[in-house]
Amino acid sequence: MASQARVQQPPWQPPPNADGKSIHIYNSLTRSKTLFSPLDPQGRKVTWYVCGPTVYDDAHVGHARNYVSTDVIRRILRDYFQFDVKFVMNITDVDDKIIIRARQHYLFDQLIDPNRRRGTTTVQETSLAAFRAYLSKNLESIPHDVSAKELPSQIEKYYGDVLVGKALQEGKISKDDEDKTKMRIKTAQAAADGLALLEASPDSIEDEAFLGKVKDVIMPYLDSLYGSTFDASDHSIFTKWAKKYEDRFMEDMQSLNVLEPDVVTRVTEYVEKITAFITQIEQRGFAYKTSDNSVFFDIKAFEQGKNSYARLEPWSRNNMDLQADGEGALTKKTSEKKSDADFALWKSSKQGEPSWQSPWGSGRPGWHIECSAMASQELGAQMDIHSGGIDLAFPHHDNELAQSEAYWRDPGRGAEHQWVNYFMHMGHLDVQGAKMSKSLKNFVTIRHELSRGGGLNPRSMRILFMLGGWKERFEVTEGLKKEASAWEDKVNNFFIKVLSLDETKFVNGHESNINPSVQTYLAEAKDKFHSALTDSFNTSLAIQAISELITKYNSLEAGKIPFEQSKTVALWITQMVNMFGLNGTAKVDSETIGWSGIDVPAFAKPYLTLISSIRDRLRQQAQKKGSIDVEDVTDIRQTISDSPLAESAETAPYQKVLDHVLAMVSQLTGSKQSIGSIMGVADRIRDENLWDLGIYLEDRADSPTARIRPVTKELREAKDAQQAKKAKKSLADRSRTTTATPAGRDDKRTISPQELFRNEEYSAWDDDGLPLKDNEGNELTNSKRKKLKKQWDHQKRLHDQWQSQHQQAQNP
Repeated sequence: MASQARVQQPPWQPPPNADGKSIHIYNSLTRSKTLFSPLDPQGRKVTWYVCGPTVYDDAHVGHARNYVSTDVIRRILRDYFQFDVKFVMNITDVDDKIIIRARQHYLFDQLIDPNRRRGTTTVQETSLAAFRAYLSKNLESIPHDVSAKELPSQIEKYYGDVLVGKALQEGKISKDDEDKTKMRIKTAQAAADGLALLEASPDSIEDEAFLGKVKDVIMPYLDSLYGSTFDASDHSIFTKWAKKYEDRFMEDMQSLNVLEPDVVTRVTEYVEKITAFITQIEQRGFAYKTSDNSVFFDIKAFEQGKNSYARLEPWSRNNMDLQADGEGALTKKTSEKKSDADFALWKSSKQGEPSWQSPWGSGRPGWHIECSAMASQELGAQMDIHSGGIDLAFPHHDNELAQSEAYWRDPGRGAEHQWVNYFMHMGHLDVQGAKMSKSLKNFVTIRHELSRGGGLNPRSMRILFMLGGWKERFEVTEGLKKEASAWEDKVNNFFIKVLSLDETKFVNGHESNINPSVQTYLAEAKDKFHSALTDSFNTSLAIQAISELITKYNSLEAGKIPFEQSKTVALWITQMVNMFGLNGTAKVDSETIGWSGIDVPAFAKPYLTLISSIRDRLRQQAQKKGSIDVEDVTDIRQTISDSPLAESAETAPYQKVLDHVLAMVSQLTGSKQSIGSIMGVADRIRDENLWDLGIYLEDRADSPTARIRPVTKELREAKDAQQAKKAKKSLADRSRTTTATPAGRDDKRTISPQELFRNEEYSAWDDDGLPLKDNEGNELTNSKRKKLKKQWDHQKRLHDQWQSQHQQAQNP
């Protein structure tokens, strides 16, 4: 059984806002919640090292789950508990994956560029040879000389059971093996499709469609032929590749509002320190050199020295697959290892790999040693927290622990050295039950997720991960997305509600009396929130405390809540969401209530204020005199010309709506208008023109002016429900209607043709009110539009006739 972590216990001094409650963290070393007691004698400084990315491709949403969860905990320690956190993150910028990926892409670019191509082999010949080599290596049951057209039947014959969810080998269930096989089948099938495309159309040889299909089989094939020809002393191909994806990773983190590390360490910048680190381990008797000039860690010698190995996952120490994965694809297999479990500290150089000089000859660092050397260099012999994804626990972190404790152990003391006090492992993000992984090609990149319509945004992604907690295995389900969205909307609407309160209405009678219920609810929420965060950063319970507070606040009669109390509740919630990083770069101690998204864009406000004021005037005129005349339009035009409007690409949609509103108002002049016609235009401005821009004008019974606010999900759902109800009623009314009566025809004449078809049968109209799309968003056919136009013309004649008769009756 693995030994328990011996966490040093300096006198615990709770933070000023901790109310005497101690923090407990789930510690992978003890596999239990452990009292958090920093190494700092004053208990205020915290040292933290996190395993950063291996930068060979774009980061995916699984990486986002890791780094966003880490960021939330870092913010809690720094901004809520007010620790001084030193946060160090490494960048693995030389690694088997980087070396292979950089070489493969370099060789592929050479192949498709005739001026750089190696030899005389054509792209078509290479594609076919690569396809067969891929089958031979990865789908051994399928004859490697199978044609592209025959591949589907061969896949069904040999791997049909795997595709329907059965085990790859009878009696041996390994989901990773099945998932990898499915991925390889997908890659082979794509290449076959590419070859079929090329056979049908030889001109497609340079098309992106063709190259995209065959690329994943060509690249490893080219690397097997030419990978060893690269100059080991020239690191530029590899460093350029790593730099490209490091920059993209940092951009992704910035887009997710993840705080920058205090210190970033890169392997290529620490090679000298790494070799010195290995040298000391070797001198302590815990490492040995092999004849190929590699250096391995000696696990047996380490354990004989009364040290514990595989303390994080002792059950994995004999897992050969994990051990092999930890050593890397390019590592030379040697029979000189004293034990199969021994791992490389220094890898001798192979042809085609970047290398550095060392006391043992040219080579490069092993994967595990880089973190030990860099973390020790920046944080010393001990650190408070070490974190990373759960997949790193074994062998990476267990090997880190062993080699670091071998390095730092005092030979004269005889006791095992404690290098890390708290190990925190972030849970996997699953996709249909499988870990999201680049190797399985079942990932969605962060930048794709953030850019696609209807996808997660930085705030919703953070809320989602906070609901799932930081250490549990986690799958993004539709149910969880709805829960996160509902919480965000609830907070949104709360902020809008508080910000819309009119301070002048809270006269002395209310303002001087404190509502005891509000005080109680806020105190209870703060206590539950605090307890959740001290309980291993339970963010799910913490945001639940916020939700419950809003529910209780909303249950009270708004007029009986003093304005200052409402502000106090809103400000506390604001500061807590700021602390979680849910409001961009807003500071925790901000005195501004709310978060981004509850207000309209600043650049749009002048336009929206003007449009809203025009609409307010329309409604007032309709109620006062029931008409809009030339003088009214002149006044509106003068108001527009007097208003300072800064035109730009951003304001163009608002300028377009303003022009359209003015055109609609102008059409109302010239004859007596019905109140319904004028109010219909006012409603179109609110329900269509501005709604489509994400803006809602909220009419208020106690004010002649509408409130301008953004469209929220709650508003959209309410409108959808209202439209559905109207559509149902309209359908029922039509089913009861038989033939129109003369009186009915007279009533119908009062309807403006612009309003005739504005019902639930349609979802889009032109400026005259003629339908463009049906209620499902489909474009109307030309014949349907012609039919409706005839009805529109007929209605216009009836309405014009009625208006003329009505005007004559009013002015005999």
